[in-house]
Amino acid sequence: MSDETLKKYVSHIEEACGEEKDIIAILKYELKDEAIDKILEKGKNIKSIANIVYELSYENKIVRVYRTGKILMKNFVDKNEAERFLKQILS
Repeated sequence: MSDETLKKYVSHIEEACGEEKDIIAILKYELKDEAIDKILEKGKNIKSIANIVYELSYENKIVRVYRTGKILMKNFVDKNEAERFLKQILS
């Protein structure tokens, strides 16, 4: 679990507006399919819609992964927690 893993796959991470602490991560376009495959392999699939959107649980967290390379992380405390989570699931 290194920062290199995060730098390899993630383009940027930002906090969403609103009451809930949601974090949005955007995967690098050229490696998004590889990253999504890693996430799908490690996470437990809750539901998927036409192989375009996946809702997964991993380490007691819920994430929604879009085939476009966008990841919506629900109820995370801050960007640091999201970064730790991404390092784990992408390693």
